[in-house]
Amino acid sequence: MKYLFSIFVLLLVSCSFSFKNRELDWEEIARMNGHHYDDDTHHEIRTSSRWPSATKESKEIDKCLDQTDEELENLDEMILRFDGKINSPDDYEHSMAGLQRFIEDSGLTRYFSAKEMVSPNNSAVAKGCGYEKLLPSRCRWKSAVAQGLLAVELRSEINRGKKTSSGIKIRNWWRPSCYNSKVGGAKSSDHMQARGFDLDFNTPKQRAVAQAYLCKMYKEGKPLSLQVGIGCQTLHIGVGSPKRLSNYPKDGSRFWKYGSLSRCSIKRISEDDCWKQGRDGKLYIHTEDGGSGVL
Repeated sequence: MKYLFSIFVLLLVSCSFSFKNRELDWEEIARMNGHHYDDDTHHEIRTSSRWPSATKESKEIDKCLDQTDEELENLDEMILRFDGKINSPDDYEHSMAGLQRFIEDSGLTRYFSAKEMVSPNNSAVAKGCGYEKLLPSRCRWKSAVAQGLLAVELRSEINRGKKTSSGIKIRNWWRPSCYNSKVGGAKSSDHMQARGFDLDFNTPKQRAVAQAYLCKMYKEGKPLSLQVGIGCQTLHIGVGSPKRLSNYPKDGSRFWKYGSLSRCSIKRISEDDCWKQGRDGKLYIHTEDGGSGVL
């Protein structure tokens, strides 16, 4: 009996060691998170432009039945963390002008506009799907404020101590299913529920500095449900997604990397001690329980 127990323990340790030390499949990890490995570098697919022109902004067809109380709490916590104000989007008209008033009243008054958030990268595809602007239902608008205020903080961080300021470009927010499919987006992308911004930086160093800020923010404790995709000059950031995956912690925090990071001149700065695989094999933005960095 002792002999059989010893064999069992050896097998368990061996399997655990093998899992933790095997090479991570980042293409699969990105796919599990609803993204393509090359999302940050590929240009959205262009197909035939023989479509009728869109004549009006999107209708409110999304009732946000997938939203959880935890997600909304995370969004509110992020807004208040950066001195924003909690407002009800239902008090504003469903239009780009309404979204602009909403984000301004909620504290997002600098650097980023509603127009930038809802302008499609591929206007021809958007028109073919019936959209002039990619404006989600009002129940998704709090994510624009929370993620926008975080983007303002990242902009301040990369310009700290600099004589001239650099901007950050918002490339994606909401992608309706038709648009997402036609531009080659992943089927389970968080963008389909407006749960993330793609932020483009001017240099890899700026992205790395912003990435270190996210590391510091996560270690401070809130919001716990933070989603980060890391490319050479791009960060995908999301807050409060209810998606839970088995190879990540239960708090909803997730990170993945894009292919461009493997070829990048800088992956992190010295202050950044996050982005780890723990002893249990799970991926953590940060953990004190051993593990090693995987970027």
